[in-house]
Amino acid sequence: MPCRYTITRNDIYLTFSMKRLFFILFSLCLFACTSQEGLVSVSQQGNLKVTSIQLKGAAYSTPVKTANNTVVLGTHKRSVYFLTEDSIKQQYKTNFWVHATPAIVYDSLISIGSYDGNMYFFNEDGELQKTLRPGGRIFTNSVQLDSLWMVFATGFKGLWYYNMNADSLFFLQIKKLTHGSPTVFGNNLVCVGSNDKKMYIFDKVGNLMSTFKTDGWIMHSKALPQSDSVIVFGSYDNSLYSISTSGSLKWRFQTNGKIHGSPQQFDNGNIICGSFDKHIYVLNGTGQKISEIQTGKRVVSSAAIVNGKYAVIGSYDKCLYLIDSNGELLEKIDIGGKIFSSPIVVDSNTIFCATTNGKAVYITYNKPSSQKL
Repeated sequence: MPCRYTITRNDIYLTFSMKRLFFILFSLCLFACTSQEGLVSVSQQGNLKVTSIQLKGAAYSTPVKTANNTVVLGTHKRSVYFLTEDSIKQQYKTNFWVHATPAIVYDSLISIGSYDGNMYFFNEDGELQKTLRPGGRIFTNSVQLDSLWMVFATGFKGLWYYNMNADSLFFLQIKKLTHGSPTVFGNNLVCVGSNDKKMYIFDKVGNLMSTFKTDGWIMHSKALPQSDSVIVFGSYDNSLYSISTSGSLKWRFQTNGKIHGSPQQFDNGNIICGSFDKHIYVLNGTGQKISEIQTGKRVVSSAAIVNGKYAVIGSYDKCLYLIDSNGELLEKIDIGGKIFSSPIVVDSNTIFCATTNGKAVYITYNKPSSQKL
């Protein structure tokens, strides 16, 4: 005679809870496996080989490439990574997020700032050489002004000038937060944007030359030197500006969204920049629109210029866009994560990009050498 069993409300609830717990644990295990640090995966997308290395933490830091082809970037898991195409070469843990972009200074040192208030200096092998603590969280990259001085901004609302040889610092106060990176151009002029909606231009010893007021924050948009006396930059007032070193407006191009990234220039003088309005714009040197390319989501990152004739730029739609200097879309590459930071050129046929889900991605163009970019 079969055994009878009465199912109660508690049994149903327990069964449901066990199933839910199982799926939660399974999902966590799956996530842990797929996000395993150092895990390398390779796929093919048409003529492209896509190699992905899993890192810990979102990458908002734009990478740089050293002379020995090591790629360096930071993540929000308090880490600075040194990468080769198939492995993590070195990793250094800081005390807080690494949002800033690294820079190569004093010939071969890699400098990178952290929200922990430190500027770190590494050699090309990822070995820490020096730590500098100027004051304030560091969001931006540094730039080399001349053989002695480098310049960077911190959360102390201003610019730091640092001489490594003399181990000396001086500070220039700016009214509000300087979240964007400085640019050196012309006769060692330094310009930097601020959350007080102004672009500042200083000379090499820190004297203020001019300012230009926009209608919105100037965040990450680093100024592009269009010539020795003209720069182009974006603002959160939805506009791209071209101004002279004296602070006079040359032209203004308006989009329908904030401009966070930095404009870049092709060899033919055309300019490319993305917007939060889900478009990538290509303009001529006088600010006239040549083309616009729609993406699936906002464009935060800046473009990397390849051989002067092509640009690669990322979007929050998880795709990289390959565009020629006349504004024609050539390729769209899905790399599996939102793109905040900017791609870089590793060699003649390899691009690197990082994502907010911790993927470090090498994209290699596999067409015959006669057809390479």
